[in-house]
Amino acid sequence: MTGYVLHLESATQYERVEDVVSFVGEDASGSFGILPGHARMSTVLEIGLARFRVANGDWQYVAAPGAVVHFVAGELHFSARRYLLDP
Repeated sequence: MTGYVLHLESATQYERVEDVVSFVGEDASGSFGILPGHARMSTVLEIGLARFRVANGDWQYVAAPGAVVHFVAGELHFSARRYLLDP
């Protein structure tokens, strides 16, 4: 595995995505990206879209009314009240 694990979590849904190689979101400071090997971090996403890509795959988009993102030990946790995942 070359990427990291993404956990999409809400009050009623949970999805685990393996081998994520890039995640792009936006917080109060602007747009940011998380690649494999990124340092530990936490932030609150603005309302809108985030996107991620698995190895050898297309971008997938996550819409959420704000979310908390926490990256530690090769795992990214995306927690929101609700979210919609779509290619």
